[in-house]
Amino acid sequence: MIIDFRVRPPFGSFTSTAIYNARNPNPDPVAARPLQMNMPYYRSFAERSMDAFIQEMDAAGIGLAVVMGRQSPPQYGSVPNEEIVELLQQHPKRFMAFGGIDGSDPAKAMAEIEKCIGWGFKGVAFDNGWCDPPLYDDAESLMPLYARCAEAGLIVSFTSSIFVGPDLTYCDPVHIQRVAKRFPNLRIVVPHGAWPYTVQICAVAFQCANVHLVPDFYGHIPNTPGADEYVKAANYYLGHRLLFASSYPVRPLGQSVEQFRALPFASEEIRSRCLGGNAARLLGL
Repeated sequence: MIIDFRVRPPFGSFTSTAIYNARNPNPDPVAARPLQMNMPYYRSFAERSMDAFIQEMDAAGIGLAVVMGRQSPPQYGSVPNEEIVELLQQHPKRFMAFGGIDGSDPAKAMAEIEKCIGWGFKGVAFDNGWCDPPLYDDAESLMPLYARCAEAGLIVSFTSSIFVGPDLTYCDPVHIQRVAKRFPNLRIVVPHGAWPYTVQICAVAFQCANVHLVPDFYGHIPNTPGADEYVKAANYYLGHRLLFASSYPVRPLGQSVEQFRALPFASEEIRSRCLGGNAARLLGL
């Protein structure tokens, strides 16, 4: 079974977030359409249709998807975790959930983590570079939140790339390294794979066995600078900790699977693990 480890499906408040409505800054009026619509056409995005999304999952061979929640300032958009509960109730066999957590207010964040534990979520998702004010992933104010996640067995997601935070220092993998070493029993996943710091985040994963990389579109779009480092690591020591994700709606599901399958993995066994086996183990399936 293929497991897509990061989707924001066309459901509820997800469709009001920036990822669904961002526009290309290109001054050409054709190219300036919404970013996703410059990709190959997919009906679920265009029509904001969950029925079409499930059909596209089936067509791509994706049996399960991990819904990543988001709590962030208005310019990026937030999704109440209660809506994710509703999504799971409607499609209990197709999704697992990571609740969105805004670390700007530690007390409120801790209360939200407790709700996620009560709902049976598998993990929680931090977009710390988008907090108000922005936070580094290793900010001391966040440490009690991570401690609670480790205690409860929640997986923690750190979205980390050039787009999360006001500058490149916010995706420097050293911040994730510090958290991973401080909480060696805390399982960490890194959507966007800390791009463009590909070698550095692969080094962090080499040192810290609790770090799993989710390069999503940075890892499978052809000609992305540095993308080959993720596959090199998977062929060496990261074969059990590299996870496939489309980061839908950034990329269509089918196209993402096709491009991931084309990556130069050393064996079909490694490719299969990265497409689903590693995620299944991490999620306790």
